[in-house]
Amino acid sequence: MHPSSPSVVIFGSSRPVTCAVMDYAHRLADAINARRPGFIAIETIEPERPAAFVGAIVRALRSGRIVHFQLPIEGWGNALLPGVVLMAARLMTRRGKIVISLHEWMSLNPLRHLSLVPDLLASDAFVFVSRQQRESFLTTPLVGRAKKEAAPVIPIGPNIMPAQIDPERVAAERVRLLASGERRAELVVGFFGALYTSKRPDMLLRTLAALHQRGTNARLLVCGDFLWDKPQDRQAFLDLADELGIRDWLDFRGRIDDEGELMATLSAADVFLLPFTDGISTRRGSFLAISQIAAPLVSTRPERSDEFDDTPVLRAKIESPATILCAVDASADDFAEAILLADRNRASAAPVELNALWDDAAVAHLAFYDGLSQPSPSAS
Repeated sequence: MHPSSPSVVIFGSSRPVTCAVMDYAHRLADAINARRPGFIAIETIEPERPAAFVGAIVRALRSGRIVHFQLPIEGWGNALLPGVVLMAARLMTRRGKIVISLHEWMSLNPLRHLSLVPDLLASDAFVFVSRQQRESFLTTPLVGRAKKEAAPVIPIGPNIMPAQIDPERVAAERVRLLASGERRAELVVGFFGALYTSKRPDMLLRTLAALHQRGTNARLLVCGDFLWDKPQDRQAFLDLADELGIRDWLDFRGRIDDEGELMATLSAADVFLLPFTDGISTRRGSFLAISQIAAPLVSTRPERSDEFDDTPVLRAKIESPATILCAVDASADDFAEAILLADRNRASAAPVELNALWDDAAVAHLAFYDGLSQPSPSAS
């Protein structure tokens, strides 16, 4: 199909904020278009333009295209409009198909769940990036059984994929992180990703404090920032660091847009800590990014034993002796002990090659789109 006439349009936000879902959308579009040039397009639009928002979706549907929403998107914040535009568009035309990829479902707050109800009712099909999220969605009464059971799980690929990691850059970052004198660190604990409740930013600081209480001069490297619509959370984080007496041992870098710089900075860490409240899973882009680095990892156990059955390369990562998985309700002392154990197993840490995941995702999405475009069989 000609590039000016895509078969699928992904709608999203153009806000310059930390949003792994939109990063994913662009990576997915690139992977799909590499196989079928011009098959998929991304259109960015904001809730502040409601008429334009609904109008763009209606135009795509009326042309017989598939409209694909990726939810939730940080750029839209807590705006209610994205949760109703698909229903509004569907009321204006019966043509085309509507698809929603739910990157998160089980951990959405109740108000966000309610805001998505109209869009869920208007959708023709769903996609999940994690078995864990799909399983929780199967219990919702908002969607018919057939649609829920037909929803595939298509794991994501890494949003961060540098061509290579510059060893000189890593060495320079290492010197910067360790510092010297009274504040010289002997261990650097790294964190990557957007900071919000399910990432437990407070636990990052409490674990750092626990390491110091054990006599380990550790430094916490944070590459990521808080949600744009909750600026008070960053200050609360820094205030807690002061309260715990470890502010001088916190290196808060915020969002780093350059992939080479980001991966070189992260590669200077000794061990990573990702204390997810819902367990480590295939949907976590931060986990995928750091898996490409030969460094130990501490996280929380997956909620499903089969969570990584579709991605054996990631299963090998979490089963490595250099990966220590704690209970979701583990204490800061537990995480501190796990970090020290993981660091002792550093020789077993190895980088994981994940580029093929995007090829797999592209193939699976194309098969999904092709199936969705086929006319429904007649009822018997």
